[in-house]
Amino acid sequence: MINISIFNIVINLIYTLSALYFLFANKSIMNFGLSIFCIITGLLIEFFRKKSIIKTTSLSVVCSLFILFSTLLGTCFGFYGAFKGYDDFLHIWSGFITVSIAYNLLLTTNKDGYKLSALFIVIYLFMFSMGVASIWEIIEFTIDSTLGMNTQAGGLVDTITDMIDALIGSIIMVIFYYKSHLVDKSCKTKSSNN
Repeated sequence: MINISIFNIVINLIYTLSALYFLFANKSIMNFGLSIFCIITGLLIEFFRKKSIIKTTSLSVVCSLFILFSTLLGTCFGFYGAFKGYDDFLHIWSGFITVSIAYNLLLTTNKDGYKLSALFIVIYLFMFSMGVASIWEIIEFTIDSTLGMNTQAGGLVDTITDMIDALIGSIIMVIFYYKSHLVDKSCKTKSSNN
């Protein structure tokens, strides 16, 4: 299992070195600012984890890695343009995040520890994640339609591809939570360090 303290040190070191690179070597103030944004976001994620607002280590890890992959690597270092499937990779990762958020919400709202069937939890995690993915695509469509932007560059194909990517990520993460938290088929939801 991941040592969250070491993980946070490594992530913040990457952000700090990147910020210094963009400030002094690359001379990109925008990318320097985005690197500082990554540091602040990482500190907020850790703050929420320590305050038990984020109940599981897995949620803080997938959120921190998403910031790294999307903002620092994707935007600042140009991975979106350099790697053909990078956007698909991030949409798969979004499935990881939304399932983790759903599980965190379940832990937060089930404070009395009511027994919930594993089948219910699996369906809830999956439906929550796919619901968020569909709302995201509706938002992109609305932005394109009303503001004349091009967030859905490939139209319907882009939308469906993004939904399939989110589906793949959701299935992987639901399996992770099922195997690590729900294997007894009828369990109490409880806070965990996974």
